[in-house]
Amino acid sequence: MSKETLIRGLNEDLAAEWGTIIRYTYQAGKAFGLLGAELRELFQEESQDELGHAAFLMDVIVDLGGEPTTTPKEFAKPADLKGMLELDLQMELQDVENYIQHAKLAEELGEVELKLKLEEMAADEAGHARELRRLLKGM
Repeated sequence: MSKETLIRGLNEDLAAEWGTIIRYTYQAGKAFGLLGAELRELFQEESQDELGHAAFLMDVIVDLGGEPTTTPKEFAKPADLKGMLELDLQMELQDVENYIQHAKLAEELGEVELKLKLEEMAADEAGHARELRRLLKGM
């Protein structure tokens, strides 16, 4: 396993975080009605959490000698709130898988702090997914 492979993986994670920040901001702007008002608040709060993840990833990529991406991961734009939440759930679960995979790479390279932080970020994303599942059950 090489440091370059880890940097590539972390840049994929960073692109996903940029995409999530943009997606949640976009969805907050498109959320209307009574449920939409609640979701606006949720999307805005989650964006801040994702911004923290992005800042950490940028620092680590630079520390490892890489160049952080500024290109966000593309995302679909469902027209209705349920579609937005279903997309968000799918993407959060993918983020969990990616963080766990990249934590294993970090461990192989002896990057203990990074491994633990990536696992913590996977847990954050899993928590987001749990919240989204609960919201979807009510729709």
